[in-house]
Amino acid sequence: MIKKKTFPFTGSFITALVVLAVIDAAFIEKGIFVVPVVDTPNPIARVEPQEVTEQPLQGSTSSNGAVGVQKSSGPDVLETLVRTGFSFTDNKDTTLLSQIIPADIAEVQAHVLMKDNDRVGLLAWTESLQVKVYFIALKEALHSTFSPKMQDLVDETQTREDRPPRNLLTFLDPAISEERIVFVRIRERLYEFHVSKGKDEEIFELIEALTN
Repeated sequence: MIKKKTFPFTGSFITALVVLAVIDAAFIEKGIFVVPVVDTPNPIARVEPQEVTEQPLQGSTSSNGAVGVQKSSGPDVLETLVRTGFSFTDNKDTTLLSQIIPADIAEVQAHVLMKDNDRVGLLAWTESLQVKVYFIALKEALHSTFSPKMQDLVDETQTREDRPPRNLLTFLDPAISEERIVFVRIRERLYEFHVSKGKDEEIFELIEALTN
């Protein structure tokens, strides 16, 4: 079993980088977030989404009598883990998502992944209308913290026939983690995977199952 190191940078450091990147990403995404006040002691607390009108659920009727359709959020994560042969335990390690996404924006869930009593990796995920902005911000923050030993970087948008597009960022940087880290943004979900050494095939098969 691989013993993981904690992330070498503090939560406040990565959060500060993400706040700056969120501001840039907000302009890209046409003002999804309100720009934080400069002199606030905790700027990310002021980064709040503008009010979004929720779409009515499938089969429900809106105030004007129209029937709405619920937007698909993807497969059930825990059900998919069980179906694909994974067992899981509560995670006690720090994840990047839990460091950069405020609890009042979205809940971050995380589990250690096991197969045959062996650690395969870690999975954390969150679901929010703002995940695209946070994914863009996270990429900018990480690119500025990569060490000279970072390798195997893939940063791309993948378009697949009859499937929704997904954004993929993966890298191996021993200054951040001993394990490969993979981020996947699809629909309104953002996933963070940590891949134990030699377990790439198992994790990437799981990624395919979760991003259909």
